[in-house]
Amino acid sequence: METRKYASLVAVVQEHLAGRDSVARDLLAGLVDGQLQPGRPEDLRYFIFASALSRRLQSDKSAEINLYLRRYEKTQITLFNLLAEHLPTVSMAGPLANEVLASFVGGHDEVTLLDVGIGSGRQEVALVHLLAQRGTLPRKLNVVAIEPDAGSLLEASFNLGEAAEALGFELAFHPVHKLVEDLDEADWAEFASFGAPLVVLGAFAVHHVRSAPERRTRDDLFHRLRELEPDAVVLCEPSSNHDSPDLMERFQAAWHHFGLTFGLIDSLEVDEPTKAAMKMFFAREIDDIVGNAEEARFERHEPVDNWVRRMRDAGFEPYPELEAFQGRESGGVRVRARDGYLGLDHGDETLVAIVCATPGVLAGVGAPHPAELAAVA
Repeated sequence: METRKYASLVAVVQEHLAGRDSVARDLLAGLVDGQLQPGRPEDLRYFIFASALSRRLQSDKSAEINLYLRRYEKTQITLFNLLAEHLPTVSMAGPLANEVLASFVGGHDEVTLLDVGIGSGRQEVALVHLLAQRGTLPRKLNVVAIEPDAGSLLEASFNLGEAAEALGFELAFHPVHKLVEDLDEADWAEFASFGAPLVVLGAFAVHHVRSAPERRTRDDLFHRLRELEPDAVVLCEPSSNHDSPDLMERFQAAWHHFGLTFGLIDSLEVDEPTKAAMKMFFAREIDDIVGNAEEARFERHEPVDNWVRRMRDAGFEPYPELEAFQGRESGGVRVRARDGYLGLDHGDETLVAIVCATPGVLAGVGAPHPAELAAVA
């Protein structure tokens, strides 16, 4: 039965790609009316994907499916808080990334954190508290906060300002209200003016950067970051192929990735309404990946190996000390040190990765990074 329902969804995608949307809508209606049961927990995943496809097809079933899904509606921040409390791939990712970051940010008199997509600054506040606990909090922290949402920038500034006052460090907050793709030469010159030590963080944000010919690509971004000579670049990213322009490839990758995530949720010792609510957090991502037209999509995750390759191509080298962070385990997720990243693995598959790289030698320059010179001295 499960195979038949999945095959029906695949057939909907195939008919849509073949230009037969009326057939696709009929197939979707047959799936919703004949195979899916609203009261069955295991069917929620099918309803979420069916909802995304129905919106893409402008199907009459959209209202009916959305009415069913609305029973699980909560604010996105409420849903995220549930994930942060219960789901290991979320609850472990931020603290683990902060432990890696602390190795580079801590112990300096003054340090600059270049944050690509700072959001509300939740992770950065946790980082400074971690450094304070360890006694390695810098006297002064420069935060260069790149963020396209003005409200989030204000919130991040306020949250970090409160932390600075409570912990007693000097904060210089530099907001950059732009998409990464829209950064210009003046922006990059300003970033370079802070000098060393500089650390770069991208927490669940860099996958929003679009790779289009007329805009700065992801490859360009890492080459520009490499030119800044940062001590380290740390990324947190889901590992799945949702950047493909091919809808079928994207659909299958999303079905697999979120299926593993939903299976992990099902294994947790929480009640069924909580499990359903947690799954609904990901419904908006699935809707974007499957339901939106190519030019309107934002959730463009990639397999973690792509991020590691991109770092290498830009002249970074994988951080070799990640083994020190591996081995911890929670709720079916185990931290494993891979080539260039820490994997939050469920079974043998990485669902979320913390990528860490440090500068190698820039091509054509032949000079070592200043940290390497200091180590030799």
